[in-house]
Amino acid sequence: MNMIMEIEQSLPEQWKGFFRFASIPINWLLPVQDNVLYTSWNSDLIGLVLLKRIFMVLPAFSILAGLWCTILAVYTLPFRSHRIQFIGAVVVAWWDALRSIWLFWAGMGKFVFVAFGSFFGLLKLSIVVLVEVFLELIKLPFTMSGTVAENFFRPGVPWIAFLMTLLWSGIEALVFTYTLTPLMSDVLSGLTGAEASSFLRPVLYVMLFCLISGSFACMHILVESIAQKDIKQIIQMVIVEFFVMFVEVMFLYRELVDSLSPWIAQQTGAQMGIVPIILFASFAWLGIRGMTWFLFARFGTPTLLALIGRKKLSEEAEPAAATHMHPEQRWDTAIAKLKKEQDWFQERAQALLEAAILPAFQVMAAGLNFCIVLFVAHPIFSLPFKSLADVGETKALLQSLTFLRSAK
Repeated sequence: MNMIMEIEQSLPEQWKGFFRFASIPINWLLPVQDNVLYTSWNSDLIGLVLLKRIFMVLPAFSILAGLWCTILAVYTLPFRSHRIQFIGAVVVAWWDALRSIWLFWAGMGKFVFVAFGSFFGLLKLSIVVLVEVFLELIKLPFTMSGTVAENFFRPGVPWIAFLMTLLWSGIEALVFTYTLTPLMSDVLSGLTGAEASSFLRPVLYVMLFCLISGSFACMHILVESIAQKDIKQIIQMVIVEFFVMFVEVMFLYRELVDSLSPWIAQQTGAQMGIVPIILFASFAWLGIRGMTWFLFARFGTPTLLALIGRKKLSEEAEPAAATHMHPEQRWDTAIAKLKKEQDWFQERAQALLEAAILPAFQVMAAGLNFCIVLFVAHPIFSLPFKSLADVGETKALLQSLTFLRSAK
């Protein structure tokens, strides 16, 4: 307003009246612009300020652009050709602007609806996934136990006997570790002159575990030799087994029976010498080895030797390959579901993007159409937009603008 008054003061007196008349539309528009901007931007309530700035700022700028371009177009009417078409273009631009403003408000409502629907769908999908994961976690122990039971009871590698052989070797090694620890501590103390280390028991346990497992291996080789009727190997293995029995009876089972001799003496009143202790230890070795061998060790020992020798377990190779297909099928199903959900997310994201952007683009395009109509008497955008593809790229808009100028 001050600038207009300064321009008026600088003009000759005979031109001031004409300038006042010509500047009436601008003098009217400036306070209207201030009122429109203030009304669309400010408020006493914070919530109302937020709503105004979301729903009224862009329509206000579009209307102001239309008012300014319309007033400037009035000044150019005396110098234009095809005035009727130009006035029609301005009227159509106002129609597009009013329709775009209404579509902007309706589009914001659509965006809220689409966002709520997408959020509800995402929440529903998340709940379904969590429920599926929870159900899978519940079914996992039963599935694993069923698979393990199926592998155990399927004809093939005797995994139950193999595990029982390892378990029994571990238990027997643990018992003999407990009984031999004092003796070994005394022996090491006498040899080194120092107390036994705390690592004695773990080292002794590993040694005894290997020793007991080797005892089962010797019995397996002896049984195989008898089955094959290999006299030479039978004689060799009988000698080896005798020394195995001697070592275990003298250093393991004798200590066990010796630790029980006070209880035997208390119950019977007889003091046991070295010969009864050796006999009891020998009977204990024969009884324990016989029971464990015929129950599980004769089936589990070949598997243990095959694993140590890295030999192929051909008996269960084909069933293992068959069961290997189940995890792959589950992964294929999971990946297919994931791809399907990814397509849903892309579709929802595209719908949300269009619902959020198109209403604002409608209003901005309507305001830009006023400016283009002012210069070339033809809008550059065809409103309303139905999708983001209707907005057009910058290169296409410049080519369209060049075509309009050449056509004019």
